[in-house]
Amino acid sequence: MNKLPFKVVAVDMDGTFMRDNQTFDHKRFDRILNQLRDQGGHFIVSSGRPYTRLREDFASFLTRIDMIADNGSLLLQDNNIISTHLLTYKTTVDLIHFIQEHYPESSVIVTGVDNSYTTVNASPDFKQKMSFYYPECVEVNDLLSTVSPNGQVTKITLSYKKDFSTELEREFNKHHAEKVHCTSSGFGLLDIVPYSVNKGSALQYFLRYFGAKPSELIAFGDGLNDTEMLKLAGYSYAMANGDPEIKKIAKYEAPSNNDDGVLEVLDNYLNN
Repeated sequence: MNKLPFKVVAVDMDGTFMRDNQTFDHKRFDRILNQLRDQGGHFIVSSGRPYTRLREDFASFLTRIDMIADNGSLLLQDNNIISTHLLTYKTTVDLIHFIQEHYPESSVIVTGVDNSYTTVNASPDFKQKMSFYYPECVEVNDLLSTVSPNGQVTKITLSYKKDFSTELEREFNKHHAEKVHCTSSGFGLLDIVPYSVNKGSALQYFLRYFGAKPSELIAFGDGLNDTEMLKLAGYSYAMANGDPEIKKIAKYEAPSNNDDGVLEVLDNYLNN
């Protein structure tokens, strides 16, 4: 087994670690994870998925991996939440009003630490897509009715036909003291999270915790919400199926998600 030039591995999920059919090679991953840990390495799942979904995805590995959920809003270690970055009550209410006024054609889901909500009149396609990621999502008539001063909202997700994440962030932040960050998943969805929250800032938290440097981080991604993560990493890989813009940011290219590109690259570092 080769000595690794990195200490920390970070992987996006959709379009990166997961195949399009929402599977991955559990046996191969188990072997690679054991080899990585034998060298004192750490494996971090860094995703826009909610942590309730990630816990199901990695049910057999929860004590051997760490997780960044909701694009950086939740950080988990040993299946326990260790850090949260939440939208305030006022910002959440203002965002819902802003979305309803400026983007009424978008379907919306409000995600909390333990629950999520969408509207009864959200598009059937949106609700079908979200049912996988948010199986316990509750449909309501008015999203504002789900928001409370003591709530824990991690992000708001919108559907789009044309990406307007940059526009939404600019226009909302122009008129509000509490700023937000918008990022596109590349799958017709965009996430709104607290300002300065992203996968890169979340990984910096873990790197400090592990006593590792960015030069000792290898990261894999396929979409624009992986930008900060790939810019941070000493070893940055865009997937062959990735967004052309993310390929310009990454130093290297990995085989596609359907060809198990992440596991293939890690196997090459470990065993060739």
